[in-house]
Amino acid sequence: MEKYSTYQIWINGLRKGLLYYYLFVYALYLYLNKGIAYSFLAESVLVVGLLLILLSLKQLQLIWNKPILIISIFFLASLLAILFAVGKYPLTAILQDASMFLYPGFVLVLFLFQDDWDFFIKKLITLYAWYPLVAFCSYQLSANWLDFREFVLFGNIPLALVKYGDMAIHLLITSLLLAAGYIRFRLPVLIINALLIFYLVLLIATYTRGGLLAYLFPFLIFVYAKRRALVAVINRKTIVVAFVCIVAAVFLYLNSNDEPNFQGRAIGFDQLSKNLTSVFTVQEEGALTDNKLWRLAWWYKLFSDALDPVRGLVGVGVGPSLTLLGDVGTDDELLRSPHSFHLSILARFGIPFFLLWIFWIWLHLSKIRSAKKESFAFLILLSILGFIVNASFDVYLEGPMGAIAFWTWVGVLYVNDFKS
Repeated sequence: MEKYSTYQIWINGLRKGLLYYYLFVYALYLYLNKGIAYSFLAESVLVVGLLLILLSLKQLQLIWNKPILIISIFFLASLLAILFAVGKYPLTAILQDASMFLYPGFVLVLFLFQDDWDFFIKKLITLYAWYPLVAFCSYQLSANWLDFREFVLFGNIPLALVKYGDMAIHLLITSLLLAAGYIRFRLPVLIINALLIFYLVLLIATYTRGGLLAYLFPFLIFVYAKRRALVAVINRKTIVVAFVCIVAAVFLYLNSNDEPNFQGRAIGFDQLSKNLTSVFTVQEEGALTDNKLWRLAWWYKLFSDALDPVRGLVGVGVGPSLTLLGDVGTDDELLRSPHSFHLSILARFGIPFFLLWIFWIWLHLSKIRSAKKESFAFLILLSILGFIVNASFDVYLEGPMGAIAFWTWVGVLYVNDFKS
């Protein structure tokens, strides 16, 4: 009995340490994003967490519903895919491709924190409370300070490099938490946050069309669902404050010192107009149209390849680059996925797993309408929708920057359900 008690104390100490480490690593990926993509910090959290689960199986309480069973199947499928691919392809390529269905392990890791769940949620929300300010400062430093912009800590990726699609999702979560009252500030700080959010949304609209959709679509659903409560607080004062925030955000945006990105997209109303127009139309020429048509051609080739009886049933597995499968002309040696998580599943794991993934998505998104509009779950489901939209147009959930955030919030949804 004494040994068991000592063992339990030891396990509980490890859980507590992992909780703090999890929040620390999450904060790094939230605030620094792609700059620490090759740090393997997220993977270290996952490995330590899964080992700790094995050590505490007898005491750990889990919920085994349909969504968790499905992601457990995905996890096991990735392990089998690794075994079949070893010896055929470089190990780094195998693990990189298989990680898309290993990252769901974060969901299980969160069940380790049940005893400190309120603390974990409070700290997670606090991280998002400061996100607009941190994102704004990081962007301004990167745009105006060359040494900061080129500083590299891990791999060959600048520490300040941010994917704007990722920014859109984190800004969506922040906006939902603010609008629902889970993040509370005094009025002056709240106004500053609103100004920064408007400004960052303009940046997102400049550099990524998919990210803009991922932000606007779920947030507009929230606005529609809460329209009566929002109308009730609208008065002359709120209209004036909103107008001032928008004008100030536009002024900051137009005076931002930044160069066009690698796709030639630059700050200005002209770029905003082109981005919005290109979402719904095909222009005669230009980088935006070329990028969209290149992506659609790749997707079509992957769909066509899935019609092959063998490829459609089991996919190509992990290890080979999908640029080779789609015969895609690109100079980017790091590009391995077709800017769509869903099509990556189809190509690598076949039609059965693709349909299982679509079913998993439906299990969650179908609950948005029935979820109580006042509930925390409603906000999480809208956030999951944002993640899914962004993952449809970007290499997002395949890497640690998007995966740790996505599967963390999925895990928060599950643990909340379990505890309630």
